[in-house]
Amino acid sequence: MYRLLITALVLLAASCGGNTDTTTTPPTSSEATSTSAASDASTTTAVTESTTSSTAEPTTSATTVTTTTLAEGDPAIRIDEVVFAGEPYLIIANRGTGGGSTAGHWICQFPSYYELPAVNLQPGERLAIPLGEGEVPQLAGVVASVDVTTPLGSVTGHDGEIGLYRSNVFNSADAIVDYVEWGFPGHARSEVAIAAQIWTQNGYVEVPAEMLAIVAQTFPTVGPQDWFAEIGG
Repeated sequence: MYRLLITALVLLAASCGGNTDTTTTPPTSSEATSTSAASDASTTTAVTESTTSSTAEPTTSATTVTTTTLAEGDPAIRIDEVVFAGEPYLIIANRGTGGGSTAGHWICQFPSYYELPAVNLQPGERLAIPLGEGEVPQLAGVVASVDVTTPLGSVTGHDGEIGLYRSNVFNSADAIVDYVEWGFPGHARSEVAIAAQIWTQNGYVEVPAEMLAIVAQTFPTVGPQDWFAEIGG
């Protein structure tokens, strides 16, 4: 009887031990491969998105300005004077230290444009451009006068702008070489001149009563402070 009781207890203990065993069944080879592949795919996607985000080229509308430094012997074709009294006219001068040509240069008074003819100018020499139907008077240093009729439309002393370009890309800060506006700021090409660093934001030459002309006082001109308003009686 004791033997039967001991045997029963041993069997009962073995049965309870089997129920509390937490054996983990390893996955099959196909399941392991599938899980590993899914993990790798997830990791690759995350890296790709991160790389794309960090290396994407930013979009910008800023204009790159090429600054030109004049060397000894270089020409500098620039706006010298805008005359409003009588028959209006414009004076273009060579402010450099070497001879040069006006070929390829354009005058802009938006929305009118005029391509300058090829005129060779030595340092200090000037070209006169009539802004009406009248003739330009004899002026010191003026070696030529353009034979045209109102190339830029109406130019008035109370409000306007003149831009000088080295090509006909009129919205390019690399193409504009000189600029002046008077009466009011914010004319059509002022932002191009500001981007080229040859004009100041909200800058304009003040227009006093009886103004005859505006004259460049220095080289290079970079704002209204570099222009003088000539007043007559």
